[in-house]
Amino acid sequence: MRKWLLRLFLAIVVLAGVVPLAAYFWLRTSLPLVSGTVQVGGTDGPIEIIRDAEGVPHIYATTDHDAFYGLGYVHAQDRLWQMEMQRRIGAGRLSEILGEATLSIDKFQRTLGYYRAAQADLNIIEARSRQALEAYAAGVNQWLSEGHTLPPEFVLLGVKPTPWQPVDSLVWQKMMSWDLGGNYDVELLYQQLAQAVGPERTAQLLPDYPAEGVSVLAGLDFDSQAAASLLSIDRLLETGFGHGGREAGSNNWVVAGSRTATGLPLLADDPHLGTSIPSIWYLAELQGETLHVVGATFPGLPAVVIGHNERVAWGVTNMGPDVQDLYVERLNPANPNQYAVDGSWQTIQVVEEVIEVDGKEQPLRWAARSTRHGPLISDVSDTGVPLALQWTALQPGDTTIDAFISGNYANNWTEFVTALEKFVTPSQNFVYADVDGNIGYYAPGRIPIRAEGHDGRAPVPGWSSAYEWQGFIPFAELPQLYNPPEGYIATANNRVVDDSYPYLLGTDWAPPYRAERIVELLEQPARKGDKLTLADMLAMQADQTSTQVRMLLPFLLETPPQNERQAAAIELLHTFDGEMRRDSAAAALYQAWMVHLERALFEDDLRASLFEEMSTRANPIFLTNILNDPALGAVWCDQVLTAPVESCTDTAQHALDAALDDLSARMGETMSDWRWDRIHLTQYPHNPFSEVDLLKGIFHRSIANGGDRYTVNVAPVQLAEPYLQNNSPGYRQVVDLADFNNSRFMITTGQSGNVLSEHYDNLIRRHRDVEYLPMSFGRAQVSGTRLLLQPAP
Repeated sequence: MRKWLLRLFLAIVVLAGVVPLAAYFWLRTSLPLVSGTVQVGGTDGPIEIIRDAEGVPHIYATTDHDAFYGLGYVHAQDRLWQMEMQRRIGAGRLSEILGEATLSIDKFQRTLGYYRAAQADLNIIEARSRQALEAYAAGVNQWLSEGHTLPPEFVLLGVKPTPWQPVDSLVWQKMMSWDLGGNYDVELLYQQLAQAVGPERTAQLLPDYPAEGVSVLAGLDFDSQAAASLLSIDRLLETGFGHGGREAGSNNWVVAGSRTATGLPLLADDPHLGTSIPSIWYLAELQGETLHVVGATFPGLPAVVIGHNERVAWGVTNMGPDVQDLYVERLNPANPNQYAVDGSWQTIQVVEEVIEVDGKEQPLRWAARSTRHGPLISDVSDTGVPLALQWTALQPGDTTIDAFISGNYANNWTEFVTALEKFVTPSQNFVYADVDGNIGYYAPGRIPIRAEGHDGRAPVPGWSSAYEWQGFIPFAELPQLYNPPEGYIATANNRVVDDSYPYLLGTDWAPPYRAERIVELLEQPARKGDKLTLADMLAMQADQTSTQVRMLLPFLLETPPQNERQAAAIELLHTFDGEMRRDSAAAALYQAWMVHLERALFEDDLRASLFEEMSTRANPIFLTNILNDPALGAVWCDQVLTAPVESCTDTAQHALDAALDDLSARMGETMSDWRWDRIHLTQYPHNPFSEVDLLKGIFHRSIANGGDRYTVNVAPVQLAEPYLQNNSPGYRQVVDLADFNNSRFMITTGQSGNVLSEHYDNLIRRHRDVEYLPMSFGRAQVSGTRLLLQPAP
């Protein structure tokens, strides 16, 4: 018996080792084939795919159709799970694989109707764009048809991908519009703040917000629970799936040859989006019979979104105009499927959406309702007043994909601007340069003209046409520049026009700190009689000096210390120059003091959940305004929950103690041992396995970092989870118009979305350290593995 038990035990041990090992080697067969020849269908000729040492594909084809086909093929090879999740998020089909946990998101997405809108757009876009989408889908589906082992996520969740459709690409383009083009959540926040602290104090928390701005609905019983429910869904989309959020932004600048050492322009861009693994971006070069572009692509879309072709280069930042409005609808008490319009009843449009839910025998039949303004998003909250969302991305005629495709082919400023005329959403700050030495800027997009008295800050009555949009700003009158006398153009989500501009673009802009620093750095060489070089551009993207420190540090330094520990802390800040270096103890102290000071100033006046929403969504310039204005400080610095009246100095002292306790608990009592990067960690969450404890250690990544929300090398901290970073410059490029092959680019994590690949996380440290890959352009400049897609006989 002992002999048999021993044999059984040994067999179990062997199986325990062999089975996981066999599974590992089997899953490795999901890694892409990168060399050899594959017989494919649906191409015009052979497609050569050269992958360099970092996994960047360079696709060379005889036709443009085949170049897009090749891009679809390599996207499927490297990012199939990411593409699957993207189309499921956009289509509201997460619950099919993730169960009830994502049902609220699916209801919200089906109510918005992204997929229905994308299907309608597919019928009106240009033939060239439709052909690109079809060629791209054919490339994806070619890979799917070859019977490869699927990436680990498909195996673990038991998901089998269906063929890719052109509409799947358009759905993802609309989700990017959600990331960069929304402010409905701020409208909900405005209304909640006004109900909590009144219009006057709301105006103080939301700079440039007039005290009378919310009086339109002053007599309406606006349900704060419904608003909180909608905001929680928005937060889940942001934190759980990386979509939306205030920190989405970017930097870009372009410098004319008059200011450069080469005599031709330099163009730099670094868009800031939510962090994830894999990166939201994918590097690629495409060449067909006419098309030849290189830069950053979105897996799921057949275009280079940011980059250059043989004659022009471009970069984008989010302009952030207000293209969303919430309308409070008045429903008919006798018939809830009717709503009021100027004294008469109109019929609500209803579309039945069938939502499959993993673990449920029967699907949910969801009624997606909409009014003349748009989807009734309040239906998702199951309570509160009826709220309809009007948004340019959901309106008929979205030809944004035409703009991206046409822009890839542009040869000059005129052709580039003509391409941008088709751009609908999300409105972007495009900077431009060409090989002839021209530079330019255009802010395209469909931006509404609102009725007088309606500025889009808060929900308005939907039953009256007095608040209807009056059309859109004419394209020719949108903000633009061409060869400005300053010799450079820079944007960083800051306000792009002054008060003389005849149209309202929006009311909520990023603080000017990043833009100020970029301009400061661009001007420095000229003051010394020097010219800007590529190295200067690279150094600017690495810059970690925050000009916000110049605004707030004087207040902190004037705070009288209450004890030796506070005195030592303030002394540490006396030598602080605002550079958020990784090894800086002063940077850690400054950031902790700011986090605890903001909480001390506002949390007592607002309930905890509302404070969290405000700190996440409101323009952070309010902190500078309050601390530098004694009148505002007298309002907010007093702690309403305590008997004595506190001054701003008292509150700053309390916050400093809290900050020191916080840092001591995290890094020990010795201040000289503190470092900013010991607590400031960039997170790269995997969707969805970062939420699964057993799998997070395999798929999730993080790295210590410097910088903050206001540095050019942006690295914002979270208030809810100090001091983690969940947004970053996901893509960096610097293009040298004098020599395209002197250009540089980089993404955050790696080219592959397969956790078993060497290219899954190989770029994380290099990205953190602001290193670059060569932006190689042209077959003669590229070497590496060679895969040939050969037409089947």
